[in-house]
Amino acid sequence: MAGGGWGTPPRGVMIELDGRKQRLVCEGKAKPGMPTVIFESGAFSGAADWGYLQPEVAKHGRTCAYDRAGIGWSEASSGPRDPANLARELKALLVTAQETGPYILVGHSMAGLLTRSFISQFPNEVVGLVLIDAADPSAISIPEAQIWIKRYQDLARLGSTLAHLGLLKPLAPFLANPIGLSGIALKEKRRMFGAPSHMQAAAAEILATTKGVELAFAADPHLKAIPVATITAGTNTPSRQAWKEAQSRAARLSPRGTSLHIDAANHTTILGPIFGGGVVEAIERVRQDAILDLAKPS
Repeated sequence: MAGGGWGTPPRGVMIELDGRKQRLVCEGKAKPGMPTVIFESGAFSGAADWGYLQPEVAKHGRTCAYDRAGIGWSEASSGPRDPANLARELKALLVTAQETGPYILVGHSMAGLLTRSFISQFPNEVVGLVLIDAADPSAISIPEAQIWIKRYQDLARLGSTLAHLGLLKPLAPFLANPIGLSGIALKEKRRMFGAPSHMQAAAAEILATTKGVELAFAADPHLKAIPVATITAGTNTPSRQAWKEAQSRAARLSPRGTSLHIDAANHTTILGPIFGGGVVEAIERVRQDAILDLAKPS
């Protein structure tokens, strides 16, 4: 197994890329004139996090999720873990697997920066963007966000250390499923939780996250030309207002931007069966707008 030693084969396929293996999970049929939906996970996360949403979205077209290098079943990469290089690795994975664009990018949490780093580098290949309770580059300037970034980076370092000491794995049955997954995706999530190689790779990504701010901002002009949807979660208290405004900023940049707030959901349950219906609808709206764009004469 790549990246952790679990015996049960994961879903998807292992793609040979730059001398290492990377897991790619694609579902749904590719159809002419329809973009492929690419799911980009947040910190500590991989394809397993999309175990509920991906099959729902795949009912209407091609979808792909994956484990970034070192995450889950994917072998580690020697390249930098900043968003710019992560986006280039995703592009190389899709090309090698012959999963051709154009793409709609769907990003959760930290992937708010990763998806826009992809758009900045490959703007002609992205025809839609959906951000789920995701980070926005403008939020870096918010004092509260700077405090939480530092805490999250410290937590990542601690988590990596505890994983190497074998102290996290016993907690997997209790802590690995805040999304509400079931079936094989749940088994994958539990096997990933606390694995040393997985935690080490996740910590490296988190420590390099803020290096992607300028490249994420560079995607702003392109967002004006594509449909964008933002979905946020949690009680919108006065102390969180600036953060929530930042999270929906991408939708305000697009003339065809939509924003949805799900007060009863939280950062993880928004990906699961209780609240995921709103996310599926948002993705479908963006997909339909993108299909109309692709059908226009060039």
